[in-house]
Amino acid sequence: MELPDLTGQVALVTGAARGQGRSHCLAAAGAAVGALDVCRVQDVPAYPLATRDELDAVVAEITAAGGRAVPLVADVRDTAEVTAAVDTLTAGFGRVDVVVNNAAVVTSAPFWELSDAEWDAVVDTGLSGVWRVSRAAAPHVRRSPRGRVVNIASTGGARAVPEFAHYVAAKHGVVGLTRAMAVELAPDGVTVNAILPGAVDSPMVAGLADELGLAPDEVHKRWLHDQLLAEVISPDEITGALLWLLGDDARRVTGHCLAVDGGALAR
Repeated sequence: MELPDLTGQVALVTGAARGQGRSHCLAAAGAAVGALDVCRVQDVPAYPLATRDELDAVVAEITAAGGRAVPLVADVRDTAEVTAAVDTLTAGFGRVDVVVNNAAVVTSAPFWELSDAEWDAVVDTGLSGVWRVSRAAAPHVRRSPRGRVVNIASTGGARAVPEFAHYVAAKHGVVGLTRAMAVELAPDGVTVNAILPGAVDSPMVAGLADELGLAPDEVHKRWLHDQLLAEVISPDEITGALLWLLGDDARRVTGHCLAVDGGALAR
């Protein structure tokens, strides 16, 4: 399988400054990249957000390798900010062909202990944010001769995970939204798919570990016992699945949820 040739295309990636988002941005070889992240204090302090320096570092790495990229600072929970970010991207590069909805936050507690702020932040970022970004980009993606939308969900979008009710609800919503978008965008030739990662080594896990007073490997152990291949998944492995979905080999794949989970859902 050859890597997709994204030359001349424009990709918008959310949650771009760290973890999976950073990996996705750096792998979008040939495309101009709009790297979007919120870069400010979160209203749920337990989750450490990316900084502007981290976002600028991703853009600098892309440009140093000869690519084109622009940093976009926006909160996916804010319609005006999302609209402005898409406008900035299209003003600079003229189009949007690919949308990768990766932004998410998470905390952990039994559902009866979750605060309103935690629920709202997780669901509005991880679910409504996918809709807001996709809505803003849709007019451009629909005009693309090769439009692609990939939503980063989770194995939590296909099963329950104790003490993550808000995250599970959001990711189940992403799976449903992916299928609905696939149906509605099919007449324009746009494919819409989701990736369901398992236990990924990411800053999100580090943030959870800090919140719970655990080491990151202890957090991973809570999830790894469900994986048939009990190893932590790297962000690059999720990016590999993303690149396949963006390529010609997957041009007839839409409305699909691709699990990259070490076999967790097989149980």
